[in-house]
Amino acid sequence: MTTFTEIKASAEDVRHPDSQQLIEQLSKELAELYEVSDGSAGFMFEDVEVPRAAFVVARIEGQPVGCGAIRPLSEHSVEVKRMYTDPGFRNKGVAKAILAELERLAIQFGYTEIKLQTGPRQPEAIALYERVGYYRIPIFSGDWEDISAFQKDLPKHFG
Repeated sequence: MTTFTEIKASAEDVRHPDSQQLIEQLSKELAELYEVSDGSAGFMFEDVEVPRAAFVVARIEGQPVGCGAIRPLSEHSVEVKRMYTDPGFRNKGVAKAILAELERLAIQFGYTEIKLQTGPRQPEAIALYERVGYYRIPIFSGDWEDISAFQKDLPKHFG
């Protein structure tokens, strides 16, 4: 579990009502932002109910305020999905705490690289990813034209 001040980010059941509420909020926000009918980006609960995957919820004083997930891409590579922070809690370190926990879990699961994709209408997300060490790579999934893909190399886990 990763804790930043009063933010606690830890793996939880993706089917828990708090998890589902955060996923629904994100999907609604993305649908409005990108003017599409479905903001799920193809995410399914089953994506994170496999070995070496996780769904993380960030809480402040027990209240769910953000989420993120990792799902396997290959033996050595994992993808970040469903990164979200409730608008009332943005710019308080929530996303950074979620990412730190996702990275910690990815290392624990034996991955050596972590990837993600985001859209051009999310400049704050892009800035965060670059600030914490992600670098741009070619798009690795989907056929959207306006996507920014990123990767961060992870240290090897010993033990």
